[in-house]
Amino acid sequence: MQELVGRLTALDPEASQTLKVVTYFDALVAAGVGAEALLRGAAALSGAPVGFLGSARGLRVGQDGRRLPSPVAPPVGGRVRTVGDGAVCWLERSGDPHANDAMVLERLAIALGISEARRAAGGSGLAGAVEIAVNPHATAEERGSAIARLQLDAEPRVRAVAAPHDAEPPRDAPSAVVATRHGLVRAVLRRAEEPGSVRAETAQLGLGLALPPERLPESWASALVALRLTDDARPLVDAAELGGLLLLAEAADARSEPHPDAVTLAALDPRAIALLDALAETGSVRGAAARCGIHHSTVQERLLVLGRRLGYDPRSPQGRTRYAVARVLVTLSVAPNPH
Repeated sequence: MQELVGRLTALDPEASQTLKVVTYFDALVAAGVGAEALLRGAAALSGAPVGFLGSARGLRVGQDGRRLPSPVAPPVGGRVRTVGDGAVCWLERSGDPHANDAMVLERLAIALGISEARRAAGGSGLAGAVEIAVNPHATAEERGSAIARLQLDAEPRVRAVAAPHDAEPPRDAPSAVVATRHGLVRAVLRRAEEPGSVRAETAQLGLGLALPPERLPESWASALVALRLTDDARPLVDAAELGGLLLLAEAADARSEPHPDAVTLAALDPRAIALLDALAETGSVRGAAARCGIHHSTVQERLLVLGRRLGYDPRSPQGRTRYAVARVLVTLSVAPNPH
């Protein structure tokens, strides 16, 4: 399926987006996620609130993943699909529908039908408890019950671990695929003293802060930041080692537009980035020249040109700090996203 998506992207971008919607929901269904996680995924894909109303409960989720007041009926004039046994789901968009709204709603209805059937049969397992434990919008009572089901309530500290959604689930720890604003991610919950055992689970891992069980949403948020900062050279990132970068990531995510420094840096070619990285790591023009295998006078000239494009001198202490911050912002902004 992934190969087919890649081929269609070149031939028909709109068709490839439709297939991405299908594979997105297929991954959620295969992971056995619950109704609220499916709604958050649909809201993230569509950029609009979505809702579900069954015989026993109703749910609404905003495009930012937050719970909205429980519905009593589908919105008048909204796009509505039947889920089964009188249950319905819908997408709340004002104005003209987007190209994939119909497909998102169709796959949501199918996925909800499967999820509700599993729930009725008592087959949700521990995945649903993991989803609730890391969900910042769950109530304290819901989270406490989920943590007890996971047998983590007696632990002084636990940590969430973020891994690619298609990573092999660990056999010795509860996990679930969670829909986030940055795409599908596998959440693994571990006792604080077990961080070493996660290293063999996947090529890339973000380790969350070790916190009391009731603060698992904070640990999960830090794990997501850590995962987004991984790369081939640094496949495992521990949020505890990021310090103030966690605050930086939170501030960047709260902005509707990327910072101008990040925009400028992202527009540079890879060779320029490699030179600036070498300068930041070595702390000198000669060190950067040796790292890149370029004469130092040539490096000096290139840095003067780059400084004019960046709007600051990357050779100065303040410039190197500003570059390092912009570099992190670029890394966070280009983290994998299925939308």
